[in-house]
Amino acid sequence: MPGCDRLTAAVDAAYFSCQTSNHLTAHVHASHEEPALSDFDGIAGLDLDTIERRIRAFEAYGNHRTGWAADDRSGAWLRDELKGVGVAGALERFDFIRVEYRNARITWAGGFVEGTPMYDGGFTDFGGIQGELCDENDSDPFGKIIVAGATARGDQRWTGTDVRVFYDDLFEKGLIAAVVPTGDPDGNVVLRDALHIRTPFDIPVLQISAKDHRTLSTATMLGSAEVKLEADGERLKSRANNVVATVPGSDSEADPVVVLVQRSGWFGAAGERGAGVAIWLAVAEAIAKEQPHRPVQFLAASGAELRNTGLEFHLRAHPGLAKRSVTFLDLGPSLGARDASARIAASDAPLLEGAGAAVTSHFATKVPANEPGDPGDSTTAKSIATASPRYVSFSATHPYARSAGDTFDRVDLDATAAWARAALTTLRGILAEG
Repeated sequence: MPGCDRLTAAVDAAYFSCQTSNHLTAHVHASHEEPALSDFDGIAGLDLDTIERRIRAFEAYGNHRTGWAADDRSGAWLRDELKGVGVAGALERFDFIRVEYRNARITWAGGFVEGTPMYDGGFTDFGGIQGELCDENDSDPFGKIIVAGATARGDQRWTGTDVRVFYDDLFEKGLIAAVVPTGDPDGNVVLRDALHIRTPFDIPVLQISAKDHRTLSTATMLGSAEVKLEADGERLKSRANNVVATVPGSDSEADPVVVLVQRSGWFGAAGERGAGVAIWLAVAEAIAKEQPHRPVQFLAASGAELRNTGLEFHLRAHPGLAKRSVTFLDLGPSLGARDASARIAASDAPLLEGAGAAVTSHFATKVPANEPGDPGDSTTAKSIATASPRYVSFSATHPYARSAGDTFDRVDLDATAAWARAALTTLRGILAEG
């Protein structure tokens, strides 16, 4: 299948295989041994033309930051797409912390470069702060502004998932601000998700592109150049929308299965989010036609880049999802992107085996998996694992995620369709458990 070889980690990596079998395993193994194309007949969402139309439409709305105009418009569009396949969707409003900033740049004698502040970092007053530049190896950063050039060489201390302690330590040493260059393969800035949005750290951190870092380095001499850094912003209370829907089950009292996708992110997010949205819609269409025994709830959550704000709200608003024997199917980021590296996570060995077999049946290869019960690095999978005893999570990374380069050209339509079939196969197996 074209595009399958682009799952770069999947071909030769070891895959965890369990020995326990259940209905899920039997169902997907039957598909693996003798794929039944009729199982996917009549599902318009699996057609490459439909997948392309939906991803292009999603991207065309613009920057999908939570609560921005594109996020609001794409939510209404997604609700309408559900209606078009016979599923009644609704918008679920939630509060979130909205970051607004006016100026975000670093200026020196003769020039400046624009950037984006870390949303969970500090802000400057209007007019910015002035200081001497230094690099990350400076033993005395007091009163200075660090340029963390090591991020271009893979240093994750400045951009990782748990940076608060690191930045708090620098703040105690007197650092007044930081400039963090990042880059996709074309040199565009790759923005970090605001994982500490509820408890931000104090240091203003300006994210700039690798291309602009070269300009800054050429124009200044670290250790002597005086610069001004502006990250003039504030945090406001605002509202955004999840998109929710339920396909009723023949037994309305049965515990539901929840199919989740995250729909917000940085920039156009065609590969990181748009492909997942197309997969989610295809699964909703198929399940609506199959009249399942138990209800299947569909959640397209906003707030992904703000520590899963929409998902966390939904879990709090529906505490029964955590108390009952509910299974979550997480359609994680970048599943349909080119050059993606994918992983599988699940709460237990039988679910992991079944999900792995489902993926293999549609990609003719094995995708690496975490040990049972290990959600891995995905913050979404971690949120689900905390709330629910049972889950399956598919997720991936790709080189253009969270950058302006994540356009439709970075999408692999064949891989997107294959992930949709794998997700549907996995869901059918879960539903077959009874």
